[in-house]
Amino acid sequence: MVKQVQLIDEYYDDEDDDELLFVPPSYYDSDEQLVLFACLLLLKQLYEQLQSMSPQEIVEEVDGIMDKFESDFIETAKGQVDAAVWDSLREELIEWNIPVFGNHVAQDSSMIPIMEDSVKSTVNQLRYDLKAKTQFFVDNLTKDLFSIVPNIKRAMRGLVDAVGNNLGYSKEKTHRNVLGFVYGDDKLYAWRSAHLSTTCDWCLAQEKRPPRLLKDWEMDHPHGHCSLEPIDETFSKEYYALLSDMGELDAPSGDNEFIANTVRRNYDNYF
Repeated sequence: MVKQVQLIDEYYDDEDDDELLFVPPSYYDSDEQLVLFACLLLLKQLYEQLQSMSPQEIVEEVDGIMDKFESDFIETAKGQVDAAVWDSLREELIEWNIPVFGNHVAQDSSMIPIMEDSVKSTVNQLRYDLKAKTQFFVDNLTKDLFSIVPNIKRAMRGLVDAVGNNLGYSKEKTHRNVLGFVYGDDKLYAWRSAHLSTTCDWCLAQEKRPPRLLKDWEMDHPHGHCSLEPIDETFSKEYYALLSDMGELDAPSGDNEFIANTVRRNYDNYF
């Protein structure tokens, strides 16, 4: 029977510069880049630790090493994502003249458990790959031929997607919470495609659909640039009441030009 052997580059592909290996993809926004840098620093530290070990040492210690890495990575990712989503929400609240500290709009944290599961899956795959590779080298080859770069590269792609994509969705869901408060849950929205060279046929097709409630629209792609726009600029009763409490508005309901001007005029009085 022929023994199956992994592809040769699984063992010898080590040409990447260590510093360039742990740089997030350029298509992430600047705040997402900062989150990913913080997380990838942990992966870089793991890589350097494993690089200093022999295959036999990795065989013996990999479970403890990976358990700690998984725990540290998830803790760091959750904290970084939570802070980035809050910063994004804070900017929107200030833009709409909504008090930053209050119970008017909440940030969405529903993606955090999904991110955790994705991280665990990626880490477990890396754990399995390292076990299989190191044991193979211990049994068959010399340590001089050993390289974990391909495994780290795969893990990096998985971890970047787990954190970056879920951060993007968390920001988008939180943004929709703001829209829901400002315009109301019964407002209809139209899909507006970015019409960039990267805009896909699916997004262009969404633009042709009739207006729908906010909750009925699908999420945009990760790193997408499409948006949802209300079909008119009438504000919700809740938002109007907030502005009235803050600015003692006397305008009749629906006088949105007056409200918008009052928002701009009273900005410095409330923040």
